[in-house]
Amino acid sequence: MKKLVTISREYGSGGRIIGKILADKLGVPFYDKEIIDMAVQESGFSREMIENAELKAKSSFAYNLASALNFSEGMSAGPLSVNEKLFLAQFQVIAEIGKTGEGVILGRCADYVLKENPNVVSVFIHADKKFCLERALERNSMTEKEMQKYIEKTDRFRGDFYRYHTGNEWADARNYDLCLNSGKLGFQKCVEEIKSYIKIRFNDKN
Repeated sequence: MKKLVTISREYGSGGRIIGKILADKLGVPFYDKEIIDMAVQESGFSREMIENAELKAKSSFAYNLASALNFSEGMSAGPLSVNEKLFLAQFQVIAEIGKTGEGVILGRCADYVLKENPNVVSVFIHADKKFCLERALERNSMTEKEMQKYIEKTDRFRGDFYRYHTGNEWADARNYDLCLNSGKLGFQKCVEEIKSYIKIRFNDKN
């Protein structure tokens, strides 16, 4: 059967690595920054514009929750901001990927966009603060204090972004099929747990 998995993750938990390993193991495409390239084609916006919008949103999250775009209700009646149009283009790309029924999609509310698809497995990867901090420090030239602030800021942005576009809480376990602690399991075992869940849920013999 075709396999479609969405992965949300806390910064430093290794969710991207887990998603990439999983995609390789399943033999399906992995979608992260690739979503931006596809959104460029979908929307007509430049890649630079989309990337700059993401960076600006992360540095100062200025969305108005009262006018949030909720996919269960369709597009809001009022005019969309540039950021909303940019993000909507990415969501439309995710919906198209969902129609193919195959791939591992990282972040961008993919679990919510594809929630009506019965073949989707949604996963949330998390870990304790010490684990996330140590991993992040290995990959970034920051002091421990700076890194901790960056992690908190990034996860707060992800939570705000998710709440704005879905009306739900990003770290709420009820939004996902699986919530895995990568700090305790390790990356490879997280991958195996996801694969095992797929086999059990879909009675997949492969």
